[in-house]
Amino acid sequence: MAQRFYFDLTDGNTIIRDEEGVEVDDAQAALEQAEAAVQEMRADGELAGLRGSWKLLVRMSTDTVLTVITIP
Repeated sequence: MAQRFYFDLTDGNTIIRDEEGVEVDDAQAALEQAEAAVQEMRADGELAGLRGSWKLLVRMSTDTVLTVITIP
């Protein structure tokens, strides 16, 4: 059964919450989607303006953080 996962951006002080999320079959698929999202944001130049140490939080609908991806 599909689950909804959310990808939030944070620098430790500011958090940009993903209110829409993605629906995927499992946690592994969510991690793959998160990696793809970072690559897409990088390719589109969306990460160019970020200063400091930003991370992408992959969280479940229960707000449990599944993993944290550092955005270099």
